[in-house]
Amino acid sequence: MSTPIAPTSPSVPRDASTVVVVREGKAGIEVLLLQRAERGDHNSGAWVFPGGLVDPGDRQLGAQAFQRAALRECFEECGILLARDAAGEWPRLDDEARARLAALRPQVASGETTIEAVCSQFGLRPADETLHFIAHWLTPMGRAKRFDTRFFVTAVPHGQEALHDARETLDHVWLAPAEALLPSHSRRLMTPTRATIEALLPFDSIRALQAWASQPRTVERILPRLALDAGGVRPVQPHEPAYAEVAKLDPQGRCDTWCELRPGVEVRLGELLTRIVREDGSNRYLVDGAEVAATAPVLVAGDRIVIAPDEASVPTEWRAAADWIAPPRGFLRALGRPAG
Repeated sequence: MSTPIAPTSPSVPRDASTVVVVREGKAGIEVLLLQRAERGDHNSGAWVFPGGLVDPGDRQLGAQAFQRAALRECFEECGILLARDAAGEWPRLDDEARARLAALRPQVASGETTIEAVCSQFGLRPADETLHFIAHWLTPMGRAKRFDTRFFVTAVPHGQEALHDARETLDHVWLAPAEALLPSHSRRLMTPTRATIEALLPFDSIRALQAWASQPRTVERILPRLALDAGGVRPVQPHEPAYAEVAKLDPQGRCDTWCELRPGVEVRLGELLTRIVREDGSNRYLVDGAEVAATAPVLVAGDRIVIAPDEASVPTEWRAAADWIAPPRGFLRALGRPAG
């Protein structure tokens, strides 16, 4: 089992953009994945979507900075240029044009030229409108490198092929979402990548996917929390039962909190309240070392926790004095929010 990550000062997340590039395959939608080069961090070797940091040139576009970064990174990392001609059509690129574009990729990556200048050379304009915002992930506290990343989806333009850059990325593959998610799939997927691929499963065509992706809606930011289980440290997502408790007990990402219930192990839920899980899975609670017979709701005011079976059983007059429910089974839950 891996050991907990050493405590670190919370790093400031850097803005980033990622592009989920899809195409129509023989059996439906296929998604492009690139293998990250070794960089000595938790992303090294993982299979990801094209993407990277928002740079100063991107920020000149203001509110469109994330789209511009996504479009630029897509060209840099996999050679796909999201640009249209004066008629609003995808350009038809011959072999000479493809070779010229390939030669410009390193220049865009190094900052010698811009994606706008590349488009201008071919009489094109960047097609930001083809990028649809579908997900927003924040790297967990406790990681040395943290990113605040917007995920966009787009279809590969007609006549263009993906090619990894052999610098930031070492290989690439097109896979059906269901294939990428198979337990036997040997390519390592990060949590946001896996979750985004799962979101593609309901769509049987690019047209259906784009119709959904282009609809106005609120995209919630997802912040996983790092916690321990029998396999070591792993990200816990907001929909998981342990999420709220992990967030409360380890807000800074020390990675010393468990997302599994372990019988017989004392867990300090606050300054006063301790939980011990019995062998049958039910919870014992100690308040300042003394066991509580929770036949009725009990308010642990010093910890702002109510020991109660559910929210409906919490007296109305206690709600201003408590933020959490300690249930008969399972993890601590936030008062006023649904159970995980």
